[in-house]
Amino acid sequence: MSYDKPLPSLGDEVTAPYWESARRHELCLPECNACGLLFFYPRRFCPGCWADDLTWRRVAGTGHVWTFTEVHVPFYDDTWADDVPYLVAVIELDEGPHLLTNLSVPDVMSLRVGDRVEVFFDDVTDEVTLPKFRTLQ
Repeated sequence: MSYDKPLPSLGDEVTAPYWESARRHELCLPECNACGLLFFYPRRFCPGCWADDLTWRRVAGTGHVWTFTEVHVPFYDDTWADDVPYLVAVIELDEGPHLLTNLSVPDVMSLRVGDRVEVFFDDVTDEVTLPKFRTLQ
């Protein structure tokens, strides 16, 4: 499978569990065992209490559109030239964390902040799966 866009580093020990779960078509996020904070993006220490006792928790992958923009200018030289226009959104998961992601919708003109969304998984290579979101019908 060929993919011509930048890919995440799968060898990073901090983010590897995120990418491994995505490859299994699961959305998992780090959770602090000290204070219970569930957060995104993955990091070595809890952003709430700075503890380093973290585990990975599977989340439902549902939430709502917190904000979004429609991109009309190719980003990163011409890498995304064939994809414009496309939607980038911040999704607030039902569990609380916010994720920056691609958003697929049937009609961008009807998209509203607050619309319900769900995760889906795009297997872009044999090794890399990207979590993305789409609106719920």
